[in-house]
Amino acid sequence: MLLGSVPNNVNNSSDVETLILQLIVQQRYAEVYELLMHQQSPSTSALYNTALCLHWVGNFQGALSQLERIQLKPEVKMTNPLNAYADYKVIKNKQNQTADYLHGISEAYVHTFPYHINDAIVRLKIDCWLQLGDYAKVITAAMPMAHKGYKNITDALILVNKANDKQL
Repeated sequence: MLLGSVPNNVNNSSDVETLILQLIVQQRYAEVYELLMHQQSPSTSALYNTALCLHWVGNFQGALSQLERIQLKPEVKMTNPLNAYADYKVIKNKQNQTADYLHGISEAYVHTFPYHINDAIVRLKIDCWLQLGDYAKVITAAMPMAHKGYKNITDALILVNKANDKQL
């Protein structure tokens, strides 16, 4: 293969998916976007990672368009058996204070943690709607998640409430 050429099946390779995740960590979004645009049938992880690239450059409408293309199976109401462990709860609560949803995901993650993917998608959408000033959508999406303690959700609701108070 020629240096710089991209095979048609590039995104079917787990090595390339690993590369994409590494490039996102390095904030090499142009390279990530280039790899993802060569994918013929985008996977959930590819659509999400493309949305991250667009979100990073401030193309919030484009990011939302990518997120809307994600077709998830109906969410199964699963309870995590680890919720019974105090250490897990502490770890999860601390993680909820981070911007972990702004990190790349793999298809393995999508299949292993389907209940986390829905939250990540909604959290990213809320960030986009907030930036676009669509406060009604922020409130509609954020309120059902407020009890989960995600920092960006809490911050978004505070910001929207302050904006609404100023309008009164």
